[in-house]
Amino acid sequence: MRWRAVVLGAVLTLAACGGGREMQQRRSDAMMEYDVQEPPAGAPGAPPASGSQVAYSYTLRYAFDRPGVAAVQGQQLALCRKLGPTRCLVVSSTLNDPDSDEHVVTDEAVLLIDARQAEAMMRRFDAIADAGGARRALRSVEAEDVTRQMIDAEAAVRAKQALAQRLLTIIRSGNGKVGELVEAEQAYAKTNEELEAAKATRATLAQRVAMSRLAISYAFNDLPGGSSPVAASIATAGDTLSSSVAALVTFLVAALPWVVVGVPLLWGLRRIARRRGWRLPWRRRNDAVVPERE
Repeated sequence: MRWRAVVLGAVLTLAACGGGREMQQRRSDAMMEYDVQEPPAGAPGAPPASGSQVAYSYTLRYAFDRPGVAAVQGQQLALCRKLGPTRCLVVSSTLNDPDSDEHVVTDEAVLLIDARQAEAMMRRFDAIADAGGARRALRSVEAEDVTRQMIDAEAAVRAKQALAQRLLTIIRSGNGKVGELVEAEQAYAKTNEELEAAKATRATLAQRVAMSRLAISYAFNDLPGGSSPVAASIATAGDTLSSSVAALVTFLVAALPWVVVGVPLLWGLRRIARRRGWRLPWRRRNDAVVPERE
């Protein structure tokens, strides 16, 4: 019937789109490998080649030698929020309140920043950290080419849209049996679900390209030896000795009541054993053995 012919045409269209995607994948696989590097300072996050879609992610780590993490992190997050969610978005952040006996504290923040302004944003973050007494201990950048994924997502959206339109035409025409129309409506509903999923995938990929992920970690370390284990051990030798003496005193205090009770008890049991002639099993065996005389 007519509606079956239309559905068959839609299936053939999807097959053609799938074949086109396979050819695009082969062409993409045949391309030269992309050399990952930082984008130019003038246009951070810009595609390195015509038509390429690259998602960048950055990592920053700041080291503090005095308690100033809260102030630096607060100023950086305030700057991000001031720019607005379209240019900078705070995804998550943690800030620990260290106790007096905590010498090493680590906090973090995860942001989404406009890929075109990533370099400028990180320079401003570095300036805030430098003013707060921190130094940048690490900076890294990663790039992922998502061109093929975006091509596939776009092709899937177009194919699902074409199939949904054809099925809607069949349903509106009213031609065919009731069961056939019900099947067409079910296929239309399923196609719409798949279409929304394909659109969500396309939007996610576009978001990754437009907004770069920036992970910032803050490390506070006020150990006397800093990051050197040997220097830290020498500097904290007095504390280690004090801790050992304290542990010994604690052990003696805990054992003293048992000594006071146990020593008289053992002495009394020994007196009773001597009066009644009790002997230990191995002593009895030794007494039973009579040495041979020559």
